[in-house]
Amino acid sequence: MDKQRLLTIALAILLPIVFVTDVIFTHNTFTARFPGGNDSVPRYVGTRAWLFEGLDPYSEEVSERGQRMIYGRLANDLGEDKARFAYPFYVIFFYVPLAGLSWEWARAIGIVSLEIAMIVITVAAMRMHKWTPPPLLFAFTLALSILFYHGARTIILWQFAGIAAMWIALGLWAIKEKRDVFAGICFALATAKPQMMFLLLPLLGLWSLTARRWRLAASLTISMIVLVGVSFLFVPSWLSEMLNQIRAYQDYTDIGSPINTLARFYFPFLGDAAEWGVVGILLAWLMWEGWQVRASDEGRYDWVMALALVITNLIAFRTATTNYVMMLPALIFVFALMARRWGAKANGWIAAIEIILLVGLWWLFAVTVQGRVEQPPMYLPLPFGLLIALIIFRPKALNET
Repeated sequence: MDKQRLLTIALAILLPIVFVTDVIFTHNTFTARFPGGNDSVPRYVGTRAWLFEGLDPYSEEVSERGQRMIYGRLANDLGEDKARFAYPFYVIFFYVPLAGLSWEWARAIGIVSLEIAMIVITVAAMRMHKWTPPPLLFAFTLALSILFYHGARTIILWQFAGIAAMWIALGLWAIKEKRDVFAGICFALATAKPQMMFLLLPLLGLWSLTARRWRLAASLTISMIVLVGVSFLFVPSWLSEMLNQIRAYQDYTDIGSPINTLARFYFPFLGDAAEWGVVGILLAWLMWEGWQVRASDEGRYDWVMALALVITNLIAFRTATTNYVMMLPALIFVFALMARRWGAKANGWIAAIEIILLVGLWWLFAVTVQGRVEQPPMYLPLPFGLLIALIIFRPKALNET
């Protein structure tokens, strides 16, 4: 038996043991003792109500169940989360395996799954961008994905953004490996968090056609038809109900995109016109850069996809700092470019950047948080920092990286 096969067998035995052990530990030390995970309450409650009682997960009755689970009462009108389902119906399929479990056990599995998702995102990005750091830096980078502010917050809140980000990272990796059917399925699954895919979906769809990656285009189209079609079979009114809940979301939330945050909190004198002007410029820039990409232009393709991840979070009508984990591949891409340009000398700079991200973001949260609510400054450093880095490393010629 060769070493590769032996390693595969060992991992197949070891990983489930590690997963179960981690779930039990997380349940006994955390989820059974401390409340939380509110971001998944509406989906968990909605899934149980639909699966076991046949109730519409978007109904007010189900929303009120979520509110009572979070607050012990109905939410007030002073900005408290109304616990509405507010996702595409097919997100339920991710929660069905947990619906029969108690909240504490379901949350423990959700947390461990997100820990794994952060690692998968990071490793997929490393493989995608052919970055092989030294063992110590590799281990620290994996730890960073779990422990830095945006990763840890995603895990603690049991926020589905981490799962969507994993599908995005796997899809981008699969494209590089020419596993187009798998890539299309991954991107379709990621649309369960629409605000993370509203730019990538059309960008990848158009690129698949211009690059003549017909299998990718077909897989993405068929996967979306299946997910949306099955959802209409189960709840015919789901789309209109979801849109109504999304529109109502702005009534009890106050933070928009990073561009909106800058315009409202730091430069209010510029007005709405300046905000929408910047959004328009960023969109036009991304469209122009995307149009330059050709099938053989790997360096520019990687850069444009990283740019799309960043701009998505800069302009999304309503974003959250948990969504920022989808920018991990862009961060790894910057590290890969640094390593290619400066060789081993880059490792020290990369480690320094990771330490700054790990310590600096938590410090910023500690000095700005009000009660339990994060404040506008938390929305700014990562997307704007990555945007500046991508501008610095923008390829100037075909296939340049």
